[in-house]
Amino acid sequence: MEGRDDTYPKKTNFYRFPWSKNDNPIGWLEITDICNIHCKGCYRQKITGHKSLDEIKEEISLFKEWRNCDNISISGGEPLLHPDITEIVAWVWKHKMKPILLTNAVLLTRDKLRELKDAGLKGLTMHIDSFQKRPQWKGKNEKELNELRMYYADMAHEIGGLFCSFNSTVYAENFKYIPAIVAWANKHISKVHSIIFITYRGVPESDDFEYIAGDKKVEVKDVITYTSKPDEQIDITSVNVYNILKQNIPHYDASGYLGGTYSIDAYKWFVGSLIATKKEILGCFGKKGLEISQVLHHLKYGTYPAYLFSNRVGRKAFLLSFFDPKVRKALGRYMKNPLNIFRSVYAQGIGIIQAPDVTREGADMCDSCPDLTWYQGNLVNSCRLDELRKYGDFIRIAQKDS
Repeated sequence: MEGRDDTYPKKTNFYRFPWSKNDNPIGWLEITDICNIHCKGCYRQKITGHKSLDEIKEEISLFKEWRNCDNISISGGEPLLHPDITEIVAWVWKHKMKPILLTNAVLLTRDKLRELKDAGLKGLTMHIDSFQKRPQWKGKNEKELNELRMYYADMAHEIGGLFCSFNSTVYAENFKYIPAIVAWANKHISKVHSIIFITYRGVPESDDFEYIAGDKKVEVKDVITYTSKPDEQIDITSVNVYNILKQNIPHYDASGYLGGTYSIDAYKWFVGSLIATKKEILGCFGKKGLEISQVLHHLKYGTYPAYLFSNRVGRKAFLLSFFDPKVRKALGRYMKNPLNIFRSVYAQGIGIIQAPDVTREGADMCDSCPDLTWYQGNLVNSCRLDELRKYGDFIRIAQKDS
């Protein structure tokens, strides 16, 4: 708690999401651990390959029964490599949960996307950043990669009716490009529903520490892929990303958060949503608007939402101005320009995720984590699943005896 200043936001500024382990909007479904490109800091290594369709169907049923999901994040590995991906999407939709594809998009084509949409796909989140070993894009920075993001956003928009989101991992080297990514997304707000930034983390390698899984000492670099060298910067926080957005994006603010399981002052998730026309950013939703939307969705459908599946919210968004001061300010800016009556009103989500901090003081995970997955009859943190798959327990860090 030491060293906090005026740039560190107060938790009272935001709505704490009401999610829990058994009542959570997201079910994280991993259908394969095989991938076709390499991303620095990836949480998954190839051990078992593709899951069987029967195993996947069982997990979907368990998510429905014990997670109360609004949507299922179909992930991997690279899910488009799975031979039964279309049937998996259809099975999720059959069980009245929204299928969302998490993909690097290397294999994504218009024909495949149409096929998946016909099966029930509701959206996709595409991971694109400059630290991927991506064919034909080596050496491109985040601003240059906006061309690739645009290609896939156009594809999704052409097919229509799909939630379209992009995420990027944040490193010290690409931190400065965050405003350029958001500015691009703002410019194409009718096609891009959401942008998500995930801060890079890795279990630190050091001769000063020993690494323990269960009652065994392990060589951490031989166990998992997400290790970091002693000279790598792994301390960029969600607040750092939040502050650069506040400095560069007009009228931006977050409206909700999830805390950590260890640090009392951690923001593990920041979620916000801009309100804009194609011509200008008008403002954002505040904590009251977010709270009302979460509660009303749960009252009507019995689940909490994580995604805004139609970003063309229209002027009905301003109804929240009766309760939400930030929406009220956005309405004021909207009314200043009479031409806005002829313009569509959009919402665009901006998410920030601070990846797990694994230190000798303790592991700080996401409290009420939305990305829990099934493993041996339990819901476990997907970002640390390889530790369980390798050693049956999470890795702990301890100071070596002198």
